[in-house]
Amino acid sequence: MKSNSQIWRCASLLVDQYGDMALNGAAIKADTLARNGDEEGRSIWLKVTRAVEELLSEDVPRGVTRH
Repeated sequence: MKSNSQIWRCASLLVDQYGDMALNGAAIKADTLARNGDEEGRSIWLKVTRAVEELLSEDVPRGVTRH
């Protein structure tokens, strides 16, 4: 899951399944990977965490349509 589309797909699935708790789950996953020494995995899950934050955000950038 290294491509931008994979990151967003993962984030979307997490939000669909867990709602607001998706943010906590993604952050916990990133922390767990860091504790296990997997910096690449941590980096990917931090990107997923940021994508989840954006999906859950109430702010919609100008010119963007949500589906």
